[in-house]
Amino acid sequence: MSLELRPLTKDDAHEAARLVLASYEDNPFRKIVFPNGMSQSTIDEIVESRSSAVDDPDKYPLKIVDTETSEMAACAVWEYTKPMGEEDWDREKEKALTAYPEARQDILSEFMLIEQDSKRRIMGNNRWWELIALSTLPHYQRRGIGSMLMKWGTDKLEEMKVPGFIVATDQGYGLYIKHGFREVERWEVDMGRWPQWGGNGMYMNVFLTRHPAPPQIGGTEQYTLAQ
Repeated sequence: MSLELRPLTKDDAHEAARLVLASYEDNPFRKIVFPNGMSQSTIDEIVESRSSAVDDPDKYPLKIVDTETSEMAACAVWEYTKPMGEEDWDREKEKALTAYPEARQDILSEFMLIEQDSKRRIMGNNRWWELIALSTLPHYQRRGIGSMLMKWGTDKLEEMKVPGFIVATDQGYGLYIKHGFREVERWEVDMGRWPQWGGNGMYMNVFLTRHPAPPQIGGTEQYTLAQ
């Protein structure tokens, strides 16, 4: 198997959306929040977000391609965020609370408010480098794909000399720690609160940051984008 890191294109947007949905298929919290699945309008929004990211100079949409099958194995979007004032944070919170009308709003609003308030408290009004999406098809997991996407992003973080921020679940936590991010806060919820939706066990969101390191002496492995 040969894997290659490439820029995501507009033509990839639908395939990227399908990949995102497939990667979340077994996520237990998603099944509670979206007991009837995501609506077509939400899926269309995912497609549009991946497509529009291609034209946004502050967003870097990427994909990993299996060159033997031409299948997209993973995709990610890194973003250099815009400066955030108090009104900007308020708008982001309102946007987050209305993003998924088909979701269980009583559950999702609790999650969204905690995420937005934590990000606001941790990152303040500065610009930062954020991984806003990383998805891998289940049959490509544990093959180093996540590390390829993370290495590209952390190299960019060091180049830009800005702090990084990630919201992680337990599935991605180890990968982000491996690439130099450190836990700042966490939110845990007992999914047993919602037995009617199959809730069982604990679910966590962890807020992690990484700051640029001093220059290293010697060579390091580099992942560059194929053209």
